[in-house]
Amino acid sequence: MTRISSYGSYLSTLGGLTGGQRQIDDLSAQLNTLKKSVDVSAYGTQTQRLLDLRADYAKRQAYTNTIDQSMTRVKSYNTIMERMVKMSSELSNVSRLPQGPGAVRVSSVINSNADSMKVTVDQINSSFKAEATYSVSAVPSSTGPAGSFDVTVTDGLGGKSTNTINMKQVPPQVDADRFIINGGPGEGAVIKLNIEKLAGGGTSSFDVTWPDLASTKALIKGMTTELQSMLNEKVGDRYIFAGSRLSTKPVGDIISAKQVMTTTLSGARGDAGEVFEMTLNGKRFTYTSTGKEKSLDEVLTNSTGTGLVDQMKAYQPPFNVTLSVSNGIVTATANDVTDKFTMSSAVYDNGTHKNTVEPAPGALDPGQAPYTIQKATETQNQIDHVKLHGNEADVGDVFNIAVGARTIVQNENAPPQVIIAGPTQYSYAISPADTDILNGNTPVPAGFTQPTSMTNWVAQKLTAQINGDQASTVTASIDPADDTNIILTAKANNSQFQTTASINNAGNSARLVTNEIPPLANQDVFADLAAPPKLPFYDTEFAKQTDNSAAYDQARMTADEGLSVTYGVSSNDPAIQKLVTSLRRLTQAVAQPGRYSEIMSEGRDLAIAAQNELKGVSARVVNAATTMENAQTRHASAMAKATSEMAQIEGVDENEVAVKLQAALGRQQTSYAVTGRTASLSLVNFLS
Repeated sequence: MTRISSYGSYLSTLGGLTGGQRQIDDLSAQLNTLKKSVDVSAYGTQTQRLLDLRADYAKRQAYTNTIDQSMTRVKSYNTIMERMVKMSSELSNVSRLPQGPGAVRVSSVINSNADSMKVTVDQINSSFKAEATYSVSAVPSSTGPAGSFDVTVTDGLGGKSTNTINMKQVPPQVDADRFIINGGPGEGAVIKLNIEKLAGGGTSSFDVTWPDLASTKALIKGMTTELQSMLNEKVGDRYIFAGSRLSTKPVGDIISAKQVMTTTLSGARGDAGEVFEMTLNGKRFTYTSTGKEKSLDEVLTNSTGTGLVDQMKAYQPPFNVTLSVSNGIVTATANDVTDKFTMSSAVYDNGTHKNTVEPAPGALDPGQAPYTIQKATETQNQIDHVKLHGNEADVGDVFNIAVGARTIVQNENAPPQVIIAGPTQYSYAISPADTDILNGNTPVPAGFTQPTSMTNWVAQKLTAQINGDQASTVTASIDPADDTNIILTAKANNSQFQTTASINNAGNSARLVTNEIPPLANQDVFADLAAPPKLPFYDTEFAKQTDNSAAYDQARMTADEGLSVTYGVSSNDPAIQKLVTSLRRLTQAVAQPGRYSEIMSEGRDLAIAAQNELKGVSARVVNAATTMENAQTRHASAMAKATSEMAQIEGVDENEVAVKLQAALGRQQTSYAVTGRTASLSLVNFLS
């Protein structure tokens, strides 16, 4: 019986150890969590209140998290909107963007063949519209009277003007040296030239710039790039200005202008074997002149479809450009604002024909030219030969002969009288009409014979000029044995004359000049503001679809029960559209300095309107931020109150729990000691 009692005591001790350990575990959990229990049911009548507090806390925590996430985007909106307001202010500020383009600068004229054509620019009576390299080219006129030249001024931007000028006309032509550019961004420019010499074909060039516009261009371009970047701002994984199209980049090119390039053809037809080249997107096209073209424009397009533009239009697959030809100017326009292309041009001359004055058979002094064949005496006339060499000649080449006479008149019973005349200049410049006569395309005028070569034709023309001069002291004829040799015979026996001859191989100098037109320089009509669901032109989806209401959605969030806050801004907001349009107008203004003040004023007015509206949008973002901050403050206060009340229900006194835990550990230690002394007791021992 005693053994049973002892074993029962042993089992009781083991139970005490288990209960003590359980108490220690509970007290340890309370000390770690500072809560009476993690089991809600342990709180009795306060259980429901505790659950309500926990639910309210979790709900407010969710609101707070949502506000935190939204506030990151709101701060970005706020920063960007403030910058947009400042940007529009700068664009409307005269100190940042001057009202005028400043003074124009015209470079010195480069005359490539001053012996034939030499010009300067009368800047006082000229007015320019665009920055450009202006080219002046002269060719003998096919339609004007003898001695006339067709002078063409081009700006390389699609503008051109041609006047027919005859420097020998009496009375002088009025405003023949005044050229008004037609076409391109430089249209309306007036170029007044001082023509110092015009005796043959030639080319001249000069540059026109507005140096003061450089800083204005840089400012506008910089702001354009900055605005485009801001509208494509990305926070996390979403574009914040894209409306509800969170993963769609909202803005493409806010200038959104199709690329435009022009190629201007200048010169005269007539020379065979010249190669004209245009390269579009790396594909090379060529046209070789035959010398029989009715117009130089046939190089670009003709009835046989062999012109450069004809070839480019027929190319497969088609190029991403639209080509048009007008007045000798090719305009290439990209089919879409996103399309880019390259275009270049060149002319390979077949070589200038070096026509010269050659020695004539029978010359008394072959070392001099022209060549005297027979000296003047009292019984014979002086005879000179002017031998032209070269079976071909370029359009624009000038052949010159000057004759000066010294005639001695014997007077009876008086000293001889010396009469000096001249020198008289006779010149002939080859024109395209001459090539038509040579090629048999045009009938030979009366009094002339079908030429065997261009130099023969020039010899006939110069002979006619000399014989048509009633004051001339010589008679001219064509050598029957050599139809390129002009025979000059003095009309009087005692007439001594001196002949000089020269050939200015000016050449045709046909050219193709290709330039890119500055963005928006040719655009006068701008799209109206787009209204929902219409997309503005700069939206990245505009090319695919013109309507999308999602692009106008404004980001919103729920900050509290019954409190929805709209804080987003769309890239298509009317205020932003006006700012974009303002930048486009200002971009056009610097591309057209001649209209700068007019267009700048329009752009500045748009910037002012945009500024006022952007301030409203910015204020809305600030108000949304304030509302969200206030809601977050309320949530923080409520959460703090709930935390306090939950602590009162669940909380324990940390010091009190620590004391209890220390006591429990002491009791448990004592129990372990007792158990150790009775460790030998076991059911096996007892039964044995």
